[in-house]
Amino acid sequence: MRNKLLRLSIIGLGCALFIIFGLNGSPADAFSGGPPPSRTGAAALGSFAAEPTCTLCHTSFALNSGPGALTITGLPANYSPNQEVAVTVSLSQPDRGRYGFEVTVLDDQGRKAGDLVVTDAARTRVINGTGNLAERQYIQHILAGVTPNGTNQNSWTFTWRAPAQSVGRVTFYVAGNAANGNNNNQGDYIYNINASVQPASVPLGQFASVSAASFAASGALTANGIAAGFGSGLSANTVPASTVPLPTQLDGTEVRVRDAGGTERSAGLFFVAPTQINYLIPAGTANGNATITVRRNGTDTAQGTAPIETVSPGLFAANANGQGVAAAVVLRRRGGVDTFEPVAQFNSTTNRFEPVPIDLGPETDQVFLIGFGSGFRSAGQAGLSCAIGGTNAEVLGVAAVAGFEGLDQTNIRIPRSLAGRGLVDVVFRADNKPSNTVQINVR
Repeated sequence: MRNKLLRLSIIGLGCALFIIFGLNGSPADAFSGGPPPSRTGAAALGSFAAEPTCTLCHTSFALNSGPGALTITGLPANYSPNQEVAVTVSLSQPDRGRYGFEVTVLDDQGRKAGDLVVTDAARTRVINGTGNLAERQYIQHILAGVTPNGTNQNSWTFTWRAPAQSVGRVTFYVAGNAANGNNNNQGDYIYNINASVQPASVPLGQFASVSAASFAASGALTANGIAAGFGSGLSANTVPASTVPLPTQLDGTEVRVRDAGGTERSAGLFFVAPTQINYLIPAGTANGNATITVRRNGTDTAQGTAPIETVSPGLFAANANGQGVAAAVVLRRRGGVDTFEPVAQFNSTTNRFEPVPIDLGPETDQVFLIGFGSGFRSAGQAGLSCAIGGTNAEVLGVAAVAGFEGLDQTNIRIPRSLAGRGLVDVVFRADNKPSNTVQINVR
């Protein structure tokens, strides 16, 4: 029983938002420097659970049920990068001897937004959260800051410095305690409010999208095709996707595709980086000019347009630039047995992939180039063709690659007449539209 009472006592002290005063009017020692963090009632955001309110321990009255009022003033309608804002929190209620507060500022992902700066060190302080909230920042009263500074009210001032770049909407979560100072956690009124500020309107940055296979500047994109978009300030970090189906948000960044019919859809994201996003044009995107918008933390930051067509073939290159040796494999069929061979190998000296000579083998071997790309899975057989080294090569068909979003495959028979030709161009067509030119080496 003694240990149980001790545990309950520790929990009671840990939950107290307001400094407890003794019966003689002098402050008790427990938490006399200020309340514990993370009692602002902040909403569940991103991967963060909701913060509790002070009613976790101050249980006499329901939240916001008192006759008083908690307010936050000084917030602008919009913020600009690094803007410094003078903020005042006020708590009023008659017949209260002590008042306390705590504030945190978060973006829509639950992350610290900007910085809280002490301007009245005699009455306030800034502390960090703990545990999984360690990156959050809180400003709160200290001992000298609990005494009323007006009739039936108390107020505190501080500065909020906006983030160095827009993080979308930010929200101020504010807690207040109008306490009776009876040396326990009963009889106190707890208040919670929040207020949001949007970033200042700025011109949208440019977002130029191309096929992630061909990188052709004048090429169209296709529904279920892989696109690469380029701009600046697209994301704070480089973050790859780690799940399938692809996520539609990474590091607070989204891509929205509004097609020619006016329907807007979220794009699956392969990865996001400050200057590039690889994404999947959503299934069902109608043909015609599409508007593609990058959104960070709920705010549009960059935009561009791209034509959407049913077929727009692109082949991947091993060096991920749409040129040079193909990103492909060779399928060799010999005596009813299929084996696979590489088309490229990495040269650590040049830091590039280079062609591996393809040996066509004896006349009885059938050798096929299995090329990978995007934008041609919907092509009809009649419009498929390929020239390797200027020689017509039979295209057996095209298909989507199972298990790989947006990836297409074409199977091409390598003509035996190419033996000894060395480095040759591969020009593939789907619906009679040419892809980018890649290369293979035929021994």
